[in-house]
Amino acid sequence: MNRRTRLLVLAPALAAALSLGTPGPGAFARAPAPVAVPSPAACSVTGVRPDGTATLSGRGFQPGTAVLALGDSPTERFTVKADGSFSMPKTANAPYTVRQGNTDTRCTGATGSAPVGGNPYKAGVREGWDAARRDCDVRAPASGNGPFTEGWKRGAAVAREAFC
Repeated sequence: MNRRTRLLVLAPALAAALSLGTPGPGAFARAPAPVAVPSPAACSVTGVRPDGTATLSGRGFQPGTAVLALGDSPTERFTVKADGSFSMPKTANAPYTVRQGNTDTRCTGATGSAPVGGNPYKAGVREGWDAARRDCDVRAPASGNGPFTEGWKRGAAVAREAFC
């Protein structure tokens, strides 16, 4: 269709649309984009390994700093990615809570209990001791929980001195 015929056909349709108050094709281009509804924050403990560790992951959080709590005691600060997610492989299979601002999100899926007194260091000592007693060459599991890892290393070192 040539330019003149196109103008002759489209001009009356556009004029009618404007006179009736209905939006023309340009109005749809200016319409605001729909806002994505934020998903509620959720986290879970999954993939329990033979050594008793699991993966702690979450989504729907605000990007930035959050606090990971094991039982009732805060254990460490960590950073939530820009997309609102996080993943911590090789954490204790225990009930965690993620605190961000004034909001606490309890994580699902844990089958273990919180360490004695809510102390991840003590739980790490116990697990490190047991692991090194069974295998002198065992290495510390990678963990996002600093006190647990330090306790694990200490417990394993003492067990190695006693049994290896």
